[in-house]
Amino acid sequence: MKDYGDYSAKEQLQLTVCQRLIAEKSYLSQEEIRRDLQQHGFDCISQSTVSHLLKRLGVIKIRNAKGQKIYSVNPQLGPTPDATRSVSEMVVSVEHNSEFILVHTIAGYGRAVARILDYHALPEILGVVAGSSIVWVAPRSIKRTALVHKQINYLLRTR
Repeated sequence: MKDYGDYSAKEQLQLTVCQRLIAEKSYLSQEEIRRDLQQHGFDCISQSTVSHLLKRLGVIKIRNAKGQKIYSVNPQLGPTPDATRSVSEMVVSVEHNSEFILVHTIAGYGRAVARILDYHALPEILGVVAGSSIVWVAPRSIKRTALVHKQINYLLRTR
């Protein structure tokens, strides 16, 4: 018997990754999106699943500067955050370089995660800036960026 709970979590992850890919890169076809989703761990994803994801995300086609039609998340379709979601479910990934930390969230949860970081007032954090699906964290000292990254992972209890 199929476990629908796992399917929902898997589909939510597919939606999140698909949305992030579309925001980061210009795609001319669903096949390009499918290939990139495969490279992100969704080995058996079909074109029809990609089509379903695009529909659920409210993706539209727009013209880029070159006049090509590319896929884009419709800015008029803002996600409705779910207050029952746990913090770890809001966070997609936490990454860093030598200067700052980025927390990628499910669309619509960036400000909530930033508020959580602000609330905890970690002394190693200089500041936090949030968008809809990303939180930019500036460490007080760039020598301690990796430590702040670990603290944030622990606080948000990411995988």
